[in-house]
Amino acid sequence: MRKTLFLATFIFLIVNFVSAQSSRLGVFAGPVAANMFQKVGGVKHNTDYGVGATIGVLLDVPMQKRGSFQPGLNYVGKNSKDEFEQGGSIIKTETMLHYIELPLNVIFRLPKGDGNFTLGGGVAAAVAIDGSRTSSINTDKEELNFGDETTDDFGKYDFGINALAGYEFKNGFFLQLNYNHGINRLFVGGDPEDKLYNRYFALRVGLFIGGKK
Repeated sequence: MRKTLFLATFIFLIVNFVSAQSSRLGVFAGPVAANMFQKVGGVKHNTDYGVGATIGVLLDVPMQKRGSFQPGLNYVGKNSKDEFEQGGSIIKTETMLHYIELPLNVIFRLPKGDGNFTLGGGVAAAVAIDGSRTSSINTDKEELNFGDETTDDFGKYDFGINALAGYEFKNGFFLQLNYNHGINRLFVGGDPEDKLYNRYFALRVGLFIGGKK
């Protein structure tokens, strides 16, 4: 059901782009800094940031004079680092989570210089496609499982709220800083009071093509 929803939404976005002459297609890539917030047994903990990457496409669909609806489809690596004490030793871990993400954002433009400052926000749904964890006491990479069973490491789906700021040049190049605040519990089963969320910053460097001249 959820896979069907993802596919139907993506097809709708492509049809919308083809039918709207003033819409533009954007391609982008850039670095990601992500971490995880958890609350277990009433104790809160933030992991350290890990470095990942993002790459994808988005549509820029004009709304009124200075606004745009920007749906997209991209890969994002939500990697994080952590350390804890075990048996008198400090154990360091690195968790690498790979997602396909569908963001739905609205942005507004403020003319400045040879282009526009952009501010906006929206939501993003994501589905995990792969994941692994390494530890300082074990050189083997542990493959992680995603799903709805209590034996799985994390839930398969993620959902977050976006905050955006950037700059667009008149030639189509753009820079966009995206903060994503996860609100979907990633723990599978267990105490419902225990929480685990993804959070990340992404810097996207891209280019818009198409649209009316």
